[in-house]
Amino acid sequence: MKKTILILAALLFLSIGNSYAQQVPHYTQYMYNMNILNPAYAGSKGPDIISFGTLYRSQWDDAPGAPKTLTADIHAAIDPSNGIGLSFVNDVYTAIEQNVITADYSHTLSLGKANLALGLKAGIHTYDINNDFYVRNPNDPVFANGIKDTQLNLGAGLFYYTDKYYLSVSIPNFLNNEGSDDGYNALDETHLFIAGGYVFDLSKDFKLKPHFLLFNIIDQPVQADINLNMLYLDTFELGVSYRTNDAISGMANVRLLETLRVGFAYDVHISDISDYSPVSYEFFLNYDWRLSKKVMLSPRYF
Repeated sequence: MKKTILILAALLFLSIGNSYAQQVPHYTQYMYNMNILNPAYAGSKGPDIISFGTLYRSQWDDAPGAPKTLTADIHAAIDPSNGIGLSFVNDVYTAIEQNVITADYSHTLSLGKANLALGLKAGIHTYDINNDFYVRNPNDPVFANGIKDTQLNLGAGLFYYTDKYYLSVSIPNFLNNEGSDDGYNALDETHLFIAGGYVFDLSKDFKLKPHFLLFNIIDQPVQADINLNMLYLDTFELGVSYRTNDAISGMANVRLLETLRVGFAYDVHISDISDYSPVSYEFFLNYDWRLSKKVMLSPRYF
């Protein structure tokens, strides 16, 4: 029965009768995975620093065929005003595998104590639907040999930030590419992401970090993540998160070295899917490589 439910859930993505929509994965720890969503983040940590990041997410963890997402990115400033980056997303669920490889460019305008970065993202989006899952008609020619396609990916974003707060607005892909195979259409939906956060100094040792993320498919209802994190000694961080009509999450991360931070998130689902798969989880690792020993890493809170 559980497997049947998951197959039905996959068919909601596929919309087998006419089309299927390629979905952008969501992340509980988006504030530490920002370069994947917004190309304007590239190079925001300053010159002489190359930043690496990776995140793994297991959605609906104990369900067969449930989504597994892996991201990786690298970005750096090539001068005080320009940054470049490269990002990769692999998303697998049921018999569908998607890969997105993009190059990022950002240009930053200094506004006194604040910075405004404008970013562009360009790359390719591939998907592969194999024939490893059950269909009612095994002779269906569409799924007999699977479906493969490669599409262009273009995105853009704005990133306004200071040492204490940030605001991010981005559309990772705005092309609405559409391809077809024997009457079955594949569609890239346009997703809008708006994120922000602030750092409150509660004392010398403690900081409070509220964050929010609003995201939606254009012309569809908005979903929201609301996060509240507590940071101790700029090293240990604990937080809770609420995703509207979906999950309540716990988060923890620690700065193991001046240049290395690792984190974990555990989602408990409160939607109907909880009857079949109650939890999701994710890990992230971020590393900043200093090209010069003279470079001092300022504390970064997002």
